[in-house]
Amino acid sequence: MSEDVESLLKAWTAAFSEEVLDYAQPPEVRDEEVFADVYHSLIHSPLSETILQLEASYACTVETLCRERDYKAGEMEARHAKEMADAVQNVQSGKKGMIEQDINTLATTHIDERELLLSKYESELATLHQKQYSEFRQWVMCVHEEYKTSNQNPLGSMFTRSQSSFSISSQTEVSALQESFTITLGAQMKQMHNLRLIAANILDLCKYPSGEEALPQRLQTSMSLYSNNLCGLVILSDSKLRIDTGITKELSDLCSRSTEFHFPTLQTQIDNVKSDIRMAGGWRKEFHKKRLEMEARLSGEPVDTQQMSKEYTNLQDGDFYLTRHSNLCETHVVFHLISDQPLDNANVSSRHPVIIGLRNLVKTACMNDVTTLTIPLLLSHKMTERM
Repeated sequence: MSEDVESLLKAWTAAFSEEVLDYAQPPEVRDEEVFADVYHSLIHSPLSETILQLEASYACTVETLCRERDYKAGEMEARHAKEMADAVQNVQSGKKGMIEQDINTLATTHIDERELLLSKYESELATLHQKQYSEFRQWVMCVHEEYKTSNQNPLGSMFTRSQSSFSISSQTEVSALQESFTITLGAQMKQMHNLRLIAANILDLCKYPSGEEALPQRLQTSMSLYSNNLCGLVILSDSKLRIDTGITKELSDLCSRSTEFHFPTLQTQIDNVKSDIRMAGGWRKEFHKKRLEMEARLSGEPVDTQQMSKEYTNLQDGDFYLTRHSNLCETHVVFHLISDQPLDNANVSSRHPVIIGLRNLVKTACMNDVTTLTIPLLLSHKMTERM
């Protein structure tokens, strides 16, 4: 009898601690949450300009290394192209006794040289990113501790303050054609929305201007990083979940040109998405299995075995996943909308999987404080004659 009472008490205790907020265990505070609170308080303090200067200097260092890599790679490609052209000409003319096998050997040598160069700079970039990441986070925590105790700028003469007033240039931007609108949606509860049409490469909107012209954008991005006013960007990706193809490769190259101080790298986030997809695939398979069995019972027909054996381990058109960023210009969240097939034909209806996925995406953004969303207007990153 006492054992039954004891087991009953344990069950009720577990139920109350898991289901009732007042009796729940206090949540464990993670290091990421502590750093987020510290950074948010500092970026809204007089130290914000100094933080932005430090971030800009770090980004400049990484950009310099990336430009050196691009220059060396371009130089090597030009040399390889000349060597290959000369070798092909020698084979065709029979000079120097060269044969087709020599062409294959030369091509293999070129590939090895390129991979060696890129791996060298990739290693240097990874080391630089990790060094800057550790230094920046340690610096922020130390400065916050001193600022909290002294309630004044603890830096003294450690960092000279810039004379920039953070004012946006009064000159009209001519880099992209754009036009703005204000619309009202709703029947009874009308709500206003601001729309801006821009003719530009969508990833160009994520690039910071050079020099001090980037300070206003950096300030805006940093101040709203941990707020209820986030900015999102939609790109059309494929279901392969790789960062070396398509627009995802361009996004990865852009992210690697500055250090990510707040979130995991793009590669790490996509790897986490892959593991989540495996769990989601199992849920989808079980859900569709139950639905097919229910439909078969209602119709009196046998279960469609072909549909039952369908795999859901890959993302489908209309699915989307998101990645978080702090080193993109006025972009905190990137929504990767899956679209393996081009949408430049006239057969796209309101029931198309990508259109339905876009609706779910907008709903998710609205429910998670993403108040500014950039979307490819024609759901394509390239203009064609059929558009």
